[in-house]
Amino acid sequence: MSSMKKTKRSVLDICLALMAGGLFSACLHIPNAPGDDPKITSVEVLVKQFDETKESPLKINSDEDAELIALVNPHKYKDDVKYYWYKGDDVLGEGMTYAISTDDMASSKKIKKNIPDKLVIKDREKNSLETTFQIIINVPPQISADTKPADGDTLYGNTHTPFQFSWKSSDRDENGHLSHILEIDGIRYNVGELQQVSQSGFTEGRHTYRILVEDSLGDKDSIPEQEFFVIDTLGAP
Repeated sequence: MSSMKKTKRSVLDICLALMAGGLFSACLHIPNAPGDDPKITSVEVLVKQFDETKESPLKINSDEDAELIALVNPHKYKDDVKYYWYKGDDVLGEGMTYAISTDDMASSKKIKKNIPDKLVIKDREKNSLETTFQIIINVPPQISADTKPADGDTLYGNTHTPFQFSWKSSDRDENGHLSHILEIDGIRYNVGELQQVSQSGFTEGRHTYRILVEDSLGDKDSIPEQEFFVIDTLGAP
């Protein structure tokens, strides 16, 4: 942290006098003037959204308002400093927290001017400390409720009959490939980017399944557990 320059001429004069007398070693460590040492040693930015506070990565779901929180160390001095939120060289706001609305995160804005990338704090002695950061804005993927088999469907066949499972998922951000998991009767199958799978080996009776999707940034969506029934037609004409 930078600090206000304070004169130490009197101390230096004493040292020069001691040097003349061959006692320079006594002045090798000149103490700092009061107020020169910063009380706060570090500062970081946290994200709060959905009543959760996250440290890293600073990722925000664009469907919900969020808040940036400044965290200083030692924490006991948090009220002794002023906080300034910047976008580049422009000050966006002051205070320990900074609110980000869904309008600020609108995907139509190529440059999100109201989202900070730097925090600067200053104490009463004009010491300052800053940190830069990047806010990741992401729209979670979605799975359509229109899946196959539909909830409550009855399927006819036997353990050798392949039944088709299909669904539709999408990602408004298009940040990367979507990865899917098909969970059947509690067992998970990683099916990658596929949105249609054929599976056999079902015994007669009730079965359950659901689909989970995850984007490249770790955001997820899923459908509630669905049930379907198999009637064994082995030996039927």
